[in-house]
Parts: sequence; C-alpha cells; structure tokens
Amino acid sequence: MTSPRPVLVVGGGGYVGSRVAHGLAADGRPVLAASRHPVEDAGPGVTPVVYGTLPTLPDAVRATCADAGLPLPGAVVASIGGWHKGATLLDDDPERWTATLASHLTAHLDAARALAPLLRPGDPYVVLNGAASREPMAGSGAISVTGAGLAMLVQVLRRETDGVRFHELVIDHAVAGDDRNEDPAQTRTPAQVVRALGEVLDQPGAAAVVHV
Repeated sequence: MTSPRPVLVVGGGGYVGSRVAHGLAADGRPVLAASRHPVEDAGPGVTPVVYGTLPTLPDAVRATCADAGLPLPGAVVASIGGWHKGATLLDDDPERWTATLASHLTAHLDAARALAPLLRPGDPYVVLNGAASREPMAGSGAISVTGAGLAMLVQVLRRETDGVRFHELVIDHAVAGDDRNEDPAQTRTPAQVVRALGEVLDQPGAAAVVHV
C-alpha cells in the first residue's frame, strides 16, 4: 500500500507553523515540519526536517523522506515571517526594514522557487498571511507592506505557474495563545486555521484567497 504524500510545513518550528503541523497530523495527514532549528516535541505524525538555507531545503526534504520511508510531499504550507511592533516607518532603522523585507517577502519567493519543483501538477502550495496585509497597522508598517506584497506575489505566481496551484490563506485576526499580541479584539484558534487550511488542500477548485 502506497503511503499518502505528506504536507510540508515550512516554518514548522514557529508558533503558528508548529500548531498547523500538529493540527494537520491530528487530522491523519503525514507532516514534514521544516525548520532551521531542531523541532522539539514534534509529536506523532510529524517528521522534522532541519535545513540551513532555503536553497538547501529540497535536498533536506528528499533525504528526510528517504530515511523515513515517506514519498515526497504532495503539498506545501509556507508559514514564514511573523509579527512585530516597533517604530514608525519613517523612524525605523533602515537595516530593520531590509531584514523584514528579506524574512517576510523575499523568503517566500525563495521558498516557492525551491519547493514548487518538488510538487506535481495540481498539488497545492498555500502561503499563510495575516491581517496586517489588509489593514495598515501603525508600528508594524513593515509587516503591513511586506504582507501586501506577499498577497500580490501569490497572485503573480498563480498567473505564471501552469501546474502547482498557489493559494493565500489570510488569518484575519490574532492567533489565540500567542502572547505577542496585545489585547486583540478577536482571535482565531489554531483549530480554525487548520480547518480552513485542510479545505484548501483538499479542494482543487478552492479560491485563490481564503480568509479565516
């Protein structure tokens, strides 16, 4: 019997990414949790993939799958970046802006370039984005700008790519339990995120942009 193809979660060691990985595994999906650092307490159904840089990630995925007796992934979930609050855009450190651009936008393009070739035609590649991509947030301007750019990046990849289907899953409110969020008006539970994500993964006709 052929094993089901796993879901590769990039950023599987982060707050959201780790919860996505655990939730997908709890739903019975084999999961590869990719992180630059060892993933502690990966949990049942989650196989850690440790890598150095994004261009080296495909080889790390292939090696991990071979060692674990798993097929190559049939889907990618990119949970890259994060959220922070600080100075206004005009007063922010230029180096911080450059670092945010690299970690929140360029890294997504690098990941897509590296990982899309692992997938087959029709396989899903889902990018996670946040509320700041749609709402200008004072003190988190770099996150808003790169998030808006990420939304367009996914749209362009979807237009230019014949085969892999690219989607953006927008988490419209803070993820519950993340203490970096200061008194959010609303939250989304990890279970809600995983449920919406599962629908995108399983439905070939899923919308290009899905909100949760």
